[in-house]
Amino acid sequence: MDEYTRPVTDLVLDPARSRVRLQTFAEGLLARLAHDLELACGDLSGTASRADGGSTTTGTASIEAPIRAIAIAGVLGKDGRVDERGLSTSEKSDAATKMRHDVFHAGHDGVVRVEVELEGTSARVRVAPPRGKAVEVIVRPEVRAEGDALRATGTFDLSLSALGSDVVKGPMNAFRVKDKVKVLFDVLFAPPPA
Repeated sequence: MDEYTRPVTDLVLDPARSRVRLQTFAEGLLARLAHDLELACGDLSGTASRADGGSTTTGTASIEAPIRAIAIAGVLGKDGRVDERGLSTSEKSDAATKMRHDVFHAGHDGVVRVEVELEGTSARVRVAPPRGKAVEVIVRPEVRAEGDALRATGTFDLSLSALGSDVVKGPMNAFRVKDKVKVLFDVLFAPPPA
């Protein structure tokens, strides 16, 4: 076997050591009275395949994020910290319901699917909501080996309107959620259990 060629490796996402967060930002006349929010995607599942050849890494990944497990983590401060107590339980529940209805047009059983094709230092990421339109973005993730596992970290912006989302507004249109949502990911793919 050529020293620059390694076999394809099949891996599975480790949900306990993976984290995907969404950050939303308010805009409009009374935006300063609204909250920027961070949402956490739970119950993630997925697979990845990787093949190395010389200095170029290629591979694919597939991740599923169930809508029922996307929760409001808290209020996002200007310093980037998340205040988990910034909203009441009912406010978090109302915001999550609005997200399912206005953004994803889906109930608890909906799933957001993410397909990734890695080529060198860039990745083509395709995000497909349960209803609406799939969106593709180019991302430059940091991908590194951790033993037999593979970790990918990075961030990218996603347009809500491109996904088919309604405009998300506050009461009496006092503010709205900006169209661009920031997606932050830190996902670990490991060999499947024996």
